[in-house]
Formats: sequence, structure tokens, C-alpha cells
Amino acid sequence: MTFSGFDLPDDLAMLRDVVHRFVSERIWPAEAALPPDARRLPDDVLQPLRAEARALGLWCMDAPAEHGGGGLSAFESVVVWEQACKHRFCFPIAGGGVFGHTPPVVLYAGTPSQIDTWVKPAIAEGRTGFSAVAEPSGGTDPARAIRTTATRDGDDWVLNGTKLWITHADHAEYGVVYARTENGVSAFVLDTSTPGIEVRPIPMMRDSWPCEVQFHDCHLPGDALIGAEGAGLTLAGTWLVKGRLSYAARAVGVAEESMRLAAAWADERETFGAPLASRQAIQFAFADSRAEVNAARWLTWEAAWLSDQKRPEARRAAAIAKLTATETGFRVVDRMMQVLGAMGLSRELPLESWFRDLRAARLIEGASEILRDIVARDELHNTRRKG
Repeated sequence: MTFSGFDLPDDLAMLRDVVHRFVSERIWPAEAALPPDARRLPDDVLQPLRAEARALGLWCMDAPAEHGGGGLSAFESVVVWEQACKHRFCFPIAGGGVFGHTPPVVLYAGTPSQIDTWVKPAIAEGRTGFSAVAEPSGGTDPARAIRTTATRDGDDWVLNGTKLWITHADHAEYGVVYARTENGVSAFVLDTSTPGIEVRPIPMMRDSWPCEVQFHDCHLPGDALIGAEGAGLTLAGTWLVKGRLSYAARAVGVAEESMRLAAAWADERETFGAPLASRQAIQFAFADSRAEVNAARWLTWEAAWLSDQKRPEARRAAAIAKLTATETGFRVVDRMMQVLGAMGLSRELPLESWFRDLRAARLIEGASEILRDIVARDELHNTRRKG
């Protein structure tokens, strides 16, 4: 029996450090130069940064290599995502789009023609896409909540319905939509310029606004169907695991960076030399945060490793990681804002933006309560089986 320890492989540690330097030396200064009310990197700033990232090989790093991506595994991805999000506009995508937009993972299950039409150009040209599952009907079970329909019209499909809280839909060039067909929920890929699509951004507390997307007799070709009819929810399961790992890694990175910023501020103001009571209060905030961040990181790494091994418990592990990391991230950023005082509320630092984003993150890709329900049901089922 052997154990190789927790050290990262040299090549992964090197990639992690390269991404960290790029974020701190290129993305941070670009964001700092923007006005306080900016909500994301404008195109004239984003595109040169994208070119630099691509030249360094930091492009769609988690997309399959055979399609033009970096080919990182789930484990490698969460290690890199943690570093790629240590900046202001890291939600809803690490790097704010600087490192490209990886296509929805369900498209990898498409036909060779769909791969050539949608996946490879999206990676090569930096196209933005979206995934649309949620609907106004709400509910925790998409098998019941999805009411958008896709009906046959000869060889084609006709979409009707409404999707809600869809990220990137206001500037996406293509998207994946889940709709109810005769044989169950199915997944479809479409061009956002298709007639019959209406997109309305929804102002929110975070800088990145989701959208309402309506489909009015939206005609799609027969080959828009991804995989088998009725297999949409099975495909979506893979997407959810990846999405939850992404949010977990992002929350860990943000929490870590908020601690660094607060510690630097406290040192500069000689806070650690304050009277014992106030000094201990600050020290305990850092001690508690370090313990929680480390725990969230190990849970995220474990879930990513299980996903790479295609283990069935990866779904539960990803739920645990996302639940723990986003709740931890929110608490840690809140603590560090308290350490920073009024400066923590200032837009000169990214903590107030992270605070808003992490509040939303506790609802996105599975609300904390839903994730607890997933974990509890699985735990109780296993207990009964063992008993």
C-alpha cells in the first residue's frame, strides 16, 4: 500500500503559478483602471488580454484537447480555476472571459457534425454560449419543472416556452436549451440569431445579470437535438457536476484572496499590534477562515478526483464541495470585510463585489438547501442499505 502525498505534480504546480501571475499582473491592473460602476471588462480591454492568454496556452483550458482546448482533467481544472478567479470580475466565469468560454459540456456528447459546427468554432473563435434549464415554474426537480416544449414539425422542431436566470444569454452566440418532448426532456443546440428568440436581462445585486429567454414558435432543424430524445436530464447531470466544481473552486480562490488582501491591510495599519482583545478578534477571524478554506479546498479536490475516476459518488461529492465552498467563501469574505472596516466596502477593493457574487452563488447551480437535500437523501439511503 502506497500514498504519494498531497503535493501537486510539477507541471500542474507550474501551470497554477503561471495563471496566478497572469491574473495578478494583467487582469488586476486592467480592472483597477475601470470606473467604479463597471460591471465587466469592456471588449477593448478584454480582447487584447484574450490574445495574450491564448499565446500563453491559457485558453479554454478545461475543454477537450481534441476539440482545441487545453484538455485539463476535472482535478487539474479546479486547481487552475482557484487561481484564475482571484480578481474582481471572476463571476460567473473565472478570468471574466479572458481565458475563453468553454462550451457547455453536453455538446461533447453530440454527433461529429455537431462537434464541428458548434464546439470547435466556439473554442477557436472564443464564442460565448449558455445553458438553459431553469424556468419560472421553479421547483427542484427539472423533470417536473421544465414546461418549455419542443414539438415535431416534419423533420424540424418548434420551441415554445420561457427560461429564467440564464447566464450569458444577453451576449451569447449559441446556447443549449432543455425542453419537454414526447419522450421526455431533451437537449437542443441553437444559434441565438434564430427567429423567435427574445432575451431580456434581469437586473440583480451582482455585476453579471442573468436573463429571461422566451421562445415563440422558434424553429430548429432536426439535427439540433443533442443525443437521444428524452436523454436531456442525463446529459444535464454531467453539466451540473462540472458547474458545481467550478463554483466551489472559485469560492475557495476568492476566500483565499480576500484573506491576503485583509492581512496586507492589517499589517500596513499595524493592526496586529493593537490591544490584546482587538488583536485576538482579528487573529481568530484569520484562524477560523484558514481552517474553513483548507477544508473547502480538500473537499473540492476530492470531488474533482472522483469525477475524473467516473465514480458514482462524484455527484454527491460535488454537491458537498459546492455547498461547503460557497458557504465558506461568503463567511470568509464577510469576516475580511470586517477586518478591513470601511475599506472592505469600498469599490477600490473587490471584496464588496465578491460578497454580492457569493450571495448569488449560494443559489446558483443548486441552492444550499437543495444540495443539503441531495446529500441527506444519499446518506440516509446508504445507511439503510448498510443496516
